[in-house]
Amino acid sequence: MLPDLRTIVLILVVTTFIAAIALFLFYRLIKEINGLQYAALGGGAQALGSLALLLRDGIDPMLSIMVSNSCFFLSFLFYYQAVRQLSDLKTSWPVPLSLIVVLTPLFMFFPGNEHLAERIVISSLGLGTLGMMCGLVLWKNATDLPGRRGLALMFFLFSAISLWRIPDMLITPVKAVAFLDFNAGYMIFLWAIVNSIVTTIGFIILASEKLQQQLKGKVEQVSHARDIAHRSLQEQQHFLAMLSHEFKAPIGAIKANADAALLLSTTQTPVVEESLSRIKNVSERLTSLVDRCLNDEWMAYSIEHNRFHLEPVSLTRLLNNVCDEFNVTFQSSVTTDSMVKGEPIFLPVLFANLIANGCRHARHIDSVQVVLLEEDGDYLVQVMDDGEGIEEQHRHYIFDKYYRGEKSHAAGGSGLGLFFVKKITEMHGGEVTLSCDGLTTFTVRLAKLEVVSV
Repeated sequence: MLPDLRTIVLILVVTTFIAAIALFLFYRLIKEINGLQYAALGGGAQALGSLALLLRDGIDPMLSIMVSNSCFFLSFLFYYQAVRQLSDLKTSWPVPLSLIVVLTPLFMFFPGNEHLAERIVISSLGLGTLGMMCGLVLWKNATDLPGRRGLALMFFLFSAISLWRIPDMLITPVKAVAFLDFNAGYMIFLWAIVNSIVTTIGFIILASEKLQQQLKGKVEQVSHARDIAHRSLQEQQHFLAMLSHEFKAPIGAIKANADAALLLSTTQTPVVEESLSRIKNVSERLTSLVDRCLNDEWMAYSIEHNRFHLEPVSLTRLLNNVCDEFNVTFQSSVTTDSMVKGEPIFLPVLFANLIANGCRHARHIDSVQVVLLEEDGDYLVQVMDDGEGIEEQHRHYIFDKYYRGEKSHAAGGSGLGLFFVKKITEMHGGEVTLSCDGLTTFTVRLAKLEVVSV
């Protein structure tokens, strides 16, 4: 046996309140989705309208009529704004508001049970029109989105049922009976329960589709940015290759002329011969640098991403060559050929940066010197100068990338030299320290390579 109409209305009230709570919680969960706030307001208005229906016999009938119908109109007004925003359209208030403003006062002209049919016609006209507007918005913007099409069909069906009631009331008018004893409205309330459930689920599906669209858009943006970065990297590589070729030609010419001058039969003075040897060494190292690390950014990338290969390197020979390039004093207390496991390109860069830094800040260029020591199974390389030193508060930052103190700004530099020093030292498992007691001294500690005799 089916429940009476009052029980069905009670079920409608419970259903609409649960639907309103679900839409509100979903809106609170993903506030960034525009439209859910209006869907939640629509659900709340529908719940209040259903409650006003249930209280029809307990409060003033005219108050119940105005409140229930106004709330139902407002619920579909908010649903209309919700579907517009969920379809990426702006809200539009004039047409639906005008419809509500025109129809709502008409209920006052038809009070009492004897005018139930007239009120049903007014209500059906308003709800049917608003439901049709919701369905049209969704259907026009439902390309490849099944959730929108499904909810659009639900609004069309609701609109059709509402509008069908108008000729039905005109053909077979309702007699003067109490509203909650109106047996012909039984199926309408059952349909209202189903509609409330399906509408709530539909809005949740619409929000999920909107999230998927946003995610797809973000993925496309990332993919586009990746393509741009890839093209930029290719252009940079082409530019570096071209620049490398342009650098190699003059450097090669310098080295060839230095070799030719050294091979001349004419006896060279010691100073000239030393200068030519220094030019040859510098040109060789420049050629090697151009081949593998033409600019600072490439070098930073290689260091930070561990793009290097360690092999046995003679520290004594390496320091001799670098000191010759800068024409600074080199002293060594190590009697053997000091061997370390090092990177043949970056290890000279380490000491060249320290020596260049010393030459830049020294009061007297002759004070710059490099000392090689052996201590506790490690090699210590000290680079000293008589500059003003570095203030205590800046010493914690001098190895940071792009950091430049006030004196560095005055002396020039990119802020990468000491950063490379620290990174290359760490690359070799060593450490670099700074002391400003008397002379400014950078000390690099590297592990000694034990050479196994065969």
